[in-house]
Amino acid sequence: MDAAIFGLIVADCIAEPMDLRQPPAPGGLSTLHSLTLTTGGNACNVSMAMSKLGMKAAAAGLIGEDVLGRAMLERLHDAGVDTRCIFATKAAQTSASIVAVDPSGERCFFHTPGVTAMVDASAFRRCFDLFRTCAWVQIGYFGLLPALTPDLPELLRELHAEAPGTKIALDTVNPPASAELLSAILADIDLFAPSRAEAEMLTGAKDPKKMVKGFRESMKQGLIGIKLDAQGCYLDDGKNAIKVPGYKVNVVDTTGAGDTWFAALLTALRKKMPLDQAGKFANRAAADCCTAIGASAGVKSFEETLARL
Repeated sequence: MDAAIFGLIVADCIAEPMDLRQPPAPGGLSTLHSLTLTTGGNACNVSMAMSKLGMKAAAAGLIGEDVLGRAMLERLHDAGVDTRCIFATKAAQTSASIVAVDPSGERCFFHTPGVTAMVDASAFRRCFDLFRTCAWVQIGYFGLLPALTPDLPELLRELHAEAPGTKIALDTVNPPASAELLSAILADIDLFAPSRAEAEMLTGAKDPKKMVKGFRESMKQGLIGIKLDAQGCYLDDGKNAIKVPGYKVNVVDTTGAGDTWFAALLTALRKKMPLDQAGKFANRAAADCCTAIGASAGVKSFEETLARL
């Protein structure tokens, strides 16, 4: 298995265009172009994007025993994603969001955590048999897993002992969990890739080089990436650092672009691409994601993505 993606499994209801600056009057009606139920959360977005890029990926986490949970399982299965470590519970509903996409393609979220609040150390340990078979395990989002985050230092040490050949990636969210909690686990992380805004909150720095320097105080080895939105990304593997420009596209919906970027970067690393090409590949896939509604509809095949670098 190329990667297991552990964390959020979210049912996204995408409404577009929803201009929250001009809402309808109380009791009024505003017509949307579309209202779409799709998969969301890093476990879905990253695994589905990797599958579209030709990789073998698994999603891992919790869903509720409800219609939204069943829909997420169906979508993941249809995408060729391994779902053996998605566990259903009656204790809470499937995590869900209303994604309001404004006319420019930018979005904001109205979210109910549901079962995400129950994703804890025991749920993580239930996935160890899967994790042992994987080249990478991505955990996310750091900042939206309150029951898991305090136990991550111990869990990551256990995972390294149980699966010494498996590398660990960490993704975060805006706002992330505290810098203190992050510094306690960065030494056990092989890939950390926050957005510019998240990295600024965690380090207080504005320049990507200074952000990386701040993270290197705890993460001496491994790859650090800073997602720079339309400007591309900054990658530092401890030996070389490079800023890779982004690609211009007609933006329809930015939902899932960061997760697609992460999926493409993991794919590039599995393909042993050089650092600059890996950045280009990740930027190309993320740009393609923005050209369609939903978190993975715009993602192309590996061959098509590679041909357009």
